[in-house]
Amino acid sequence: METAIPNQLLPSTMACVKAIPVPDSLQKVDELFLFWLSESSTQELLRKELSKVCGGSGGVREFEEDTPVQIQLSSSSVTNVRRPGSPTVRTPSPPPLLTRSPKSPRTKPKPKSPRGAISSLTHVNAGRAGVATGDKEVEEGSSSSHLRAVEEVDVPQSEGQEDQGESQVQDDAPASPSSAKQPVLDRADADYLERQGLSPPGADAAARSVPPPSELIPRFYFPNGRPQPEENTEQQLKDVGQVFQRHPRGEIPRAEFHTVTKAMGLPLYWKAPLFKACVGKNQNQKTVSYPAFKRAWLRITHNCHDDAARFVRMLAGNSRSYLTEEDFDTLLQDIVDTHPGLTFLASATEFHARYIETVIGRIFYVLDKNWSGRITAADLRRSNFLQVLALLEDEPDINQVLDYFSYEHFYVIYCKFWELDSDHDLLIDAQDLARHTEHALTPRIIQRILSGVVTRDKETPAGKLSYKDFIWFLLSEEDKTTPRSTEYWFRCMDLDGDGVLSLYEMEFFYQEVLQKLQELNIDCLSVENAICQILDMVNPKEKDKITLRDLKACKMTPVFFNTFVNVEKYLEYEQRDPVSTAKDDSEMASLSDWDRYAAEHYEILLAEEAYEKENDFEDEDSDLGEEDREMLDMLR
Repeated sequence: METAIPNQLLPSTMACVKAIPVPDSLQKVDELFLFWLSESSTQELLRKELSKVCGGSGGVREFEEDTPVQIQLSSSSVTNVRRPGSPTVRTPSPPPLLTRSPKSPRTKPKPKSPRGAISSLTHVNAGRAGVATGDKEVEEGSSSSHLRAVEEVDVPQSEGQEDQGESQVQDDAPASPSSAKQPVLDRADADYLERQGLSPPGADAAARSVPPPSELIPRFYFPNGRPQPEENTEQQLKDVGQVFQRHPRGEIPRAEFHTVTKAMGLPLYWKAPLFKACVGKNQNQKTVSYPAFKRAWLRITHNCHDDAARFVRMLAGNSRSYLTEEDFDTLLQDIVDTHPGLTFLASATEFHARYIETVIGRIFYVLDKNWSGRITAADLRRSNFLQVLALLEDEPDINQVLDYFSYEHFYVIYCKFWELDSDHDLLIDAQDLARHTEHALTPRIIQRILSGVVTRDKETPAGKLSYKDFIWFLLSEEDKTTPRSTEYWFRCMDLDGDGVLSLYEMEFFYQEVLQKLQELNIDCLSVENAICQILDMVNPKEKDKITLRDLKACKMTPVFFNTFVNVEKYLEYEQRDPVSTAKDDSEMASLSDWDRYAAEHYEILLAEEAYEKENDFEDEDSDLGEEDREMLDMLR
């Protein structure tokens, strides 16, 4: 049924505005029209007129407020509509849906179906321009605008019509419901639907299309390594199964367990810890079967997806997520027994324990960032330990592996300790430590070292230094460029443990350095000048206070600590030739301070040992007769 719309109805049915070329003088008229449209009195008038139209000819049908209605209009009836003060409006097809003003008064609606309630609150996006009602402003898509009339209003559908969908009139041809665009709700309509317990159109489909937050944000933190495809583990086990089949009874002894690590693609020296993990508590077991290995490997790789996490699980088992010093014994003993660079130690078993203790001390010196005596998988990832361990397989000369495992470095450390330990009880006291580098250390710093602020061996008596703690001392003393040495000497100088080196603490340690220099008749800076020079060199963040962070950021940290700790090295720096351009050997220049120290003192120790042997040989010659000495000279 075609029905002519009164002139007052067109403003209330305005759902969208599109721009058409009009004179500039008419734009203000359009704005006034929209303001009139937002008035509550206008809305009430439009609602009454809408009720009359929907009631049919000759009859008036009253509708409840906000009740959705739908009428069919022909394009010819809309074309004849005029509004005072505005140009002729031509309504293109298809017409949009009616949008009820969000500012109109509301009562509790009683829609006959959810579809009718939703349709009454929807409106279409008006392209590049939109209409704002009430306090909203008009957004213009271009310099001029035009209006499009709304030709369709949804009517509550009866039970027989609910499944027929919504229809639109476009040039006397109904549009397919599937071709209609999804309506867009404004804020007022969305609030209304929420109060009524209804969902906006397409809400269910939108909810199904939006993935949960766990899928929107991919996982980026993997404490046990990024998970690997299960096919990798299955292929590894398949390859290892073939290795077990080549052995009698399908069991592999400890001596041949390197074939398993090779088939698994693991570093060679994982073999001993892996064998220990397979036999479990039965450490006297000599062989491992494939089922036992498979159970152990699946237990190791469960939730452990990278080499660091698997190494910790293999050595520590399932009970701990960190490694202690005792966990490295099996690994290092296997290196001592099987590495070609340590075969000469086979007959000197008394040095096995000392070498293993030295390597463990060096490992924890680098990896134990928290001074806790524990190494986690994160510590392994931040270090080069696993890479150095894998390098041992390809390097027959263990002295070429300077990190952790060098036997020459062990020889230097142990000989230095043996020289200072006058009574050879494997403990160093204050008098023994004072003889290091010819009394270069001040008494106050020696007292701090032995006070327990930097010692880790809890079984060591008070005022003593064990071999384990001496390893950390020598590494920190001879190479003050590392973060661990900075922490070591900072703890020694921080008398009150407040994490800050105050002017008093710096003066406290420099007074003894100044006293020693005066005894040697060496001109030196006063306490005030020395501390001012130190503060300028470090450039701390806070005035007159030096923190650990300041020292780690400073490139002159060795000079800072030598000023308060080691008189000999302080003088060496003060008396250096600033004009000298002497360059170190290219090989030595690439080494760290500790590597250079170890290389130099190893040569010195070898020379001293050769000299002692020569003197012993001459002493034996003095006991011989003249004829025997002449014959011995001929043999030489």
